Amino acid sequence: MKLGCKKRTKRRLGTMPSRHGATIVEFALVAPIFFILLFGGIEFATLSTIRATSHNAAYEGARKLVIPGADVTVGIAEAERIMSIIGVDTLAVTVTPNVITNNTREVTVSISIPYKDNAVFVPMFTGGLTIVSSTTLATERYDGIVAGP
Repeated sequence: MKLGCKKRTKRRLGTMPSRHGATIVEFALVAPIFFILLFGGIEFATLSTIRATSHNAAYEGARKLVIPGADVTVGIAEAERIMSIIGVDTLAVTVTPNVITNNTREVTVSISIPYKDNAVFVPMFTGGLTIVSSTTLATERYDGIVAGP
């Protein structure tokens, strides 16, 4: 026998068991687990993206409201604009206080997002989860600040 040559074996009929269909059975056992893990990972990544973006949208909405002359609709529109970037269209944005005056000391923007209406797939892992984000900022317009003596 020469070096580097492989010994060939001949398969005789009836000596080795048939493996017809074994691959299909193995795939049928592994595929559901694989797809559940895949879709679960995508669902939780989507949930995380919506959650992080909602925090940013609440902050940016509040930033629009702390400057003098801003109206509540400006903050709501900014929060909705940011959430629409990632495709979230079902949400509720509330601003406290509802009317901003020169004596308003702080502004709170709250966002509530029902995840089942914004999920990529059927939300089988998260059920009726509602994502809530809120940001409170001090305004730049209240009359309580007095400069020096």
